[in-house]
Amino acid sequence: MKIEKISNKIAFSDDSITKRIIFKEDKLLSFVLNFRPGQGVPPHNHEQSDLLVHVLSGDGEMTVDGNPNNITAGDVIHCKGVEVFSIKNTSDKDMSLFIVLTPNPSAVYSKEI
Repeated sequence: MKIEKISNKIAFSDDSITKRIIFKEDKLLSFVLNFRPGQGVPPHNHEQSDLLVHVLSGDGEMTVDGNPNNITAGDVIHCKGVEVFSIKNTSDKDMSLFIVLTPNPSAVYSKEI
């Protein structure tokens, strides 16, 4: 068993989003993404890996296959690997997301930023 504190993974940068790894295993990858207002991730997908997003704090917009959706604290979103998504903090407050990818897609996604 492993225990991590999500609060230890919440860290922001004015230069770019931050990504803090929680668990990195063969079958799953989990991390926290932190966004300052206006920051985001461009459209992409995770091919064979399902994506779960839990909005821990803040508000923003998540576009999935061209359809924009407002997201807010407490929301949980599931995307299949083939769905193309982007995320942007559209509010004036910081936003943090708890992310799970399963199976763990590749080493490129397993790095902190």
